[in-house]
Amino acid sequence: MSNKKIIGLFGVGQTDICIYLASILQNLKYSVLCIDNSFEQAMHFCVPRPKERISTITHKKVDYEWLVHVNDWSQKDYDFIIVDLGVWPKEDQLLACDEIYLVIDCAIAQVERYRELMKHMKLPMNVIVRDICTDVASGHQILDMLKEENCFVVDEYKLPFSEDDLSGRLAMQYFGYRGCGHLSPALDKMLVCMIRNLAGCENSCAWKSYRRAKKGVCA
Repeated sequence: MSNKKIIGLFGVGQTDICIYLASILQNLKYSVLCIDNSFEQAMHFCVPRPKERISTITHKKVDYEWLVHVNDWSQKDYDFIIVDLGVWPKEDQLLACDEIYLVIDCAIAQVERYRELMKHMKLPMNVIVRDICTDVASGHQILDMLKEENCFVVDEYKLPFSEDDLSGRLAMQYFGYRGCGHLSPALDKMLVCMIRNLAGCENSCAWKSYRRAKKGVCA
């Protein structure tokens, strides 16, 4: 499929974002595959799975697969493939992505390690700083540290710490993904902005699909 887009997310706490994006894109009537290639396999707990061992699970009209080799991604017949690359992705996986999102929090050790990774890979990446504790460091400070001698940051998203967002991503691990209601306004806006960029749709269309996803419904 020539118009297929492979979206890779890696870092700290990106699994819920993968699932939210997949649900919104499905409500835009795209075919979507979510792949969990992380060591942690958090997506395993977010999507209901039968006792039988099968390779593909369909939940709310989004397909989910686990530990798919990078060489097989291009063979999958979907409009969008969203891959959770885990904490530290392999180079060939990053190179296979059309769009890359790095998700970090305020931990300095992470910022320094991922800055060196970006400089080594020399690939444009979008950066999401989440769980920002403003009494410790602002989003601007974190991004300034990440961009030091690093020119590969494209779009930037800043998410203040939110109990609602934390509760949402933990709840889906305990009870399964049901929808993306009750998220913070900052996360609402970020997801819609990401969808506009990924799907190239109008703002009103992105918000309409997001509101459907918040209710847990499908196209």
